[in-house]
Amino acid sequence: MINFDEIIEEVINEQSKRTIDKIDKAIEEKDIKKIKELHKENVEGKKGFHDFAVRWVNLTLKYLHKYGGDQGVLECMQEYAQTFYPPVVREWIEGYEKGNLEPKDFPFEDFMRNRATLWQMVHDNLQEWYQDEEKITFVLDPCNSGGFLVSECANEVVKTDKAHNWTYDRKIQCYCLNCTTMWEFGWYEWYGWPLFIMDVPEVGSDGKCTMVMYKNPANIPDEYYEKRGLTRKI
Repeated sequence: MINFDEIIEEVINEQSKRTIDKIDKAIEEKDIKKIKELHKENVEGKKGFHDFAVRWVNLTLKYLHKYGGDQGVLECMQEYAQTFYPPVVREWIEGYEKGNLEPKDFPFEDFMRNRATLWQMVHDNLQEWYQDEEKITFVLDPCNSGGFLVSECANEVVKTDKAHNWTYDRKIQCYCLNCTTMWEFGWYEWYGWPLFIMDVPEVGSDGKCTMVMYKNPANIPDEYYEKRGLTRKI
């Protein structure tokens, strides 16, 4: 017979307690072994939930794409981008739309801090940052969201039906349109230049994603616009 009293007592005292609270208690007790065990448990739990969430979004996109096609997914990502731009760029967007700010006023320093913080906090991602005189390169090797899908869930990935200029003239996984619409093609359409020029990972690859940001939008090469079929605005 199931002893529900024992099970509920265990659940209340063990499984339902937040790991962070257990870590705080272990710190107070100076139990280094327990701290390490709980830290590992917390990291593994965070990754497990993150991987689940990424796969859930991919599944949702499967049905959005089934009934709305490439255009439906694009329009969804466009609305997502304009709705969820982070506060660090929202002030500039509002100023730009009112005609009070220009591309030269874009808060590049705060934007880079935001990107680095978000990726390590939300995606727990290892990052590489490089720069030269003209540009900054941000590498996720691999990306723990879209990159996780193409490398670990290749058979499940939802791809566009066709190649478009906003999919780099190839079929790409729909999940990656999250970033490419927000920071490259959507940003170009609404604010005049691609904030990040991306090299998104192929399905079945190791999931590496590279993003290039020009310090001065005017220095983006003409070849970029020609290759994408876009007209230079800045």
